[in-house]
Amino acid sequence: MASRPAHRHSTARHSGAVADGTLGGGVTDIPPRPVRIMPLGDSITVGLNSTGVAGYRDELLGHLHRLGHDACFVGPCVNAFQPQGDPDYAAVCGITIEALTPLLPQWVPAARPDWLLVHIGTNNMYGPGHTAAPGLLRTFVDTLLRLAPSAGVLLASIIPSRLPEWQAHIDDYNRHVREIAEEPGRRGRVFFVDMASALHASPRGRDDLSDLVHPGDQGYAKMAAVWRDALHARLPAPEGGPILNPNPHLQTPWLSEAVPRARGNAPAHFPGWTNHGAHACHGRLAGLDNGSHAVGLCADAGFPGLATRLATTPGRPVRVTFRARAATRAVGPDHGGPAQPERTFGVQADGHPRATVTATDEWRTWTYDFTPTGAGTDLRFTPGTGPSPASGTWTGRGPLVTDVLARARAC
Repeated sequence: MASRPAHRHSTARHSGAVADGTLGGGVTDIPPRPVRIMPLGDSITVGLNSTGVAGYRDELLGHLHRLGHDACFVGPCVNAFQPQGDPDYAAVCGITIEALTPLLPQWVPAARPDWLLVHIGTNNMYGPGHTAAPGLLRTFVDTLLRLAPSAGVLLASIIPSRLPEWQAHIDDYNRHVREIAEEPGRRGRVFFVDMASALHASPRGRDDLSDLVHPGDQGYAKMAAVWRDALHARLPAPEGGPILNPNPHLQTPWLSEAVPRARGNAPAHFPGWTNHGAHACHGRLAGLDNGSHAVGLCADAGFPGLATRLATTPGRPVRVTFRARAATRAVGPDHGGPAQPERTFGVQADGHPRATVTATDEWRTWTYDFTPTGAGTDLRFTPGTGPSPASGTWTGRGPLVTDVLARARAC
C-alpha cells in the first residue's frame, strides 16, 4: 500500500495575482476531506501527565500541518482541555488489550478512520498474564482490519518503563508486535512503528518519562515525531504549502465525531480559535459529511465572531480557503420570535481590508488572499449587520462557516 487515502481536491477558482485582502471563489465544490486519523490505545494515547492532556496529538497535528497535510483526529473521546488542535481520540486510561477489543465495533465504523495509530499493551505487562498479550494483540489487529477494511494500521511497539521487571516483559512483547505487523495477510495494511527505541527510560529517572510508564512532555514530543515520520511516508503528497492554523475543520469537544449530539446550538470551545459569538454545529446537522464541524456566526449586536492566530512569515503570501452557507436553521421557537437569517459576513486578516461574503443556500468555497507583514497574523470571521433588535425582528444566526484552510503560498 503505497499511499492512502486519496484527497478530494477543492474546485474553488481564483483569477489574477495575489493581492492584499482580495476575495475570490464563491463556487460550488466537492468538500475537502481531511485524512482521518484515529489515535487508539490506553492512557499513553490519552496523554496522561502531559500539558493540557494532549499527549502527542497536538504536536503531531502541528507536524502534519507544517508538512502541508490536511488531517484531523477522530474517535469517541474528546479532550475538553485541548490547547490547540483537534480534541478527538479513542483511548481509555488503564485499559488492557482484551478490554479495548470489545469497544472497537462501536468506535471504529462510526469514526471512519483512514489511519489508526495503535499503541496498546502497557497495562498487560504488569503481571504473569503478560505472556498472553501477543495472542490478544493478534485478535485486536485482525478485528481492526475487519471493521475498517480500507484503513491502514500503524502498529507501534510500546514505550519503555523505568521498572526492570516490567521492561523485560515489554522487550519480549515488542518482538511479537513487529512479527504480528509483518505476518502474511497483514502486509500492506499493517505497518510496524518502532516507538520503543525513540524514548529513553532509566530506573534513576532523568529520562523521557514522568513516572514508571508515562512520558513527560519531552517523551510525548518524541512520540509525535515518530508518528509524523510514519504517516508522512505513506500519505499522499500535500496539495499545497504549510497549513498555518491549528484547527482548520473547527473540531470541538462539545461535539464528538463518533457520537454526535442531537443539537449543536451552544457556544463552544474550538481549540486554536477564540470564540466571540459562534455556535457549534455538528457536520451532519450542517449538511456536511467530510469530518468537519461548522460554526454559526451570531448575527446580533455584541458578537464579533471567531478568530484564530496564523503562524505567518512576513512577505510570504497566504491563501485562506473556507466554505460558507446561509443558516437555514435560523428560525426556532426557542429564540422568542420570528427570525430573519443574516447572509453576509466578513473575513479579515490583520492590517488588510475586510472582505464581505454573501452566503447562498448551498455550500460554496471562497478564497481570501493576503501578504502578512508579521510573524503572526490574526484572521477573523465577523458577522454582517442585520436589523436592529429594536425593530422587533431577531436577526438570528449568521451564515455557517467551516473548513478554514490557511496555507502559505510558494515564495
